[in-house]
Amino acid sequence: MNKRLFDLIGLVLVVMAFTINMSAAVPSTPEEALAELSAGNERYVNEKSIHPHTNMDRVAETAPHQAPFAAVVGCSDSRVPVELLFDQGIGDIFVIRTAGNNVNSEMVMGSIDYAIEHLGVKLVLVLGHGSCGGVTGAISEGEDEHGNIGHLLDIIRNDVSDYVGKPDCLNAAIHHHAEVQVERIIAYPHVAEKIANGELLVKKAYYDVKTGKVTY
Repeated sequence: MNKRLFDLIGLVLVVMAFTINMSAAVPSTPEEALAELSAGNERYVNEKSIHPHTNMDRVAETAPHQAPFAAVVGCSDSRVPVELLFDQGIGDIFVIRTAGNNVNSEMVMGSIDYAIEHLGVKLVLVLGHGSCGGVTGAISEGEDEHGNIGHLLDIIRNDVSDYVGKPDCLNAAIHHHAEVQVERIIAYPHVAEKIANGELLVKKAYYDVKTGKVTY
């Protein structure tokens, strides 16, 4: 191996190490948390993911405790792998996934409260996505579902009532549904106080299942 090739390989390794170390810096403000998720998605879309915090050292580091910098309320949809699409690893984000990413239950809101009050996350992101089956079912006028699925669709339907019977407005309904969840979260006084103090940001986002891109 000639010296020039050896030096080039060394330079590449240094750049890679620098990139990974920069990514490992823990966001300390809501704005930094949002910027980190945005940068991670940019890497993902451009097929430049660095897959930080995925080795056994990270497993050992996080075993005694966790300190995620953000919480993401996402859909259970198999096409929306939250850690992957934000290029994050073990212990980075606290993920809450339900069919339809709906917050209208004590279990989900309790999970968000845990992330805010006990884990100290700087950002709560409600992540809607294209072709959401939950919202699709809620606004459709097909045969009613029964049991727990019907109950789930009724909950979502109440949040997107203006779009029921308007399947052509699916994307608008998905965006509106995410907005309603954000409003529901920030309506809690303890959450509003943290937002007012600059300690927390609660925001909606949209994941395009066709492109992999997240918009805010």
